[in-house]
Amino acid sequence: MRDQIAPFPVADGPSLAEASRRVGRFLGATRAARRFDGLTSEELLLFLAIGHLSLEASGNLPRLVPRTYLEIAEFLHIPRETARRKLGRLCDRGLGRIVPGGVVVGDVAAWMRLAGSLLPAEAEATVPPGGRDA
Repeated sequence: MRDQIAPFPVADGPSLAEASRRVGRFLGATRAARRFDGLTSEELLLFLAIGHLSLEASGNLPRLVPRTYLEIAEFLHIPRETARRKLGRLCDRGLGRIVPGGVVVGDVAAWMRLAGSLLPAEAEATVPPGGRDA
């Protein structure tokens, strides 16, 4: 016989069902990235971060803005050396590119596919160009 779980207060924000759906979508995208691209969870987050930080919209064309290892490490709250080492692996695989001034996303189409798999279509209209911080 299972113990019953007492009700607990839920903070403001998405409903429990919506939060669970979002987490499930993220975990599904993580599994897909691991299966097709062989990325570890940390590499997946770094790939998402370099795209988020280095891609800017310029009309209908993306513009790449180099970001330093330190900027990326601080954004993810990981050590700079960890970011440098794992970004090097992403660059070796063509998912990132080292350029003067830092690192940019190397495969914009792959980044867009992955980012699209994380967001439901109805939420895309609510995210400003350049991400939520823009």
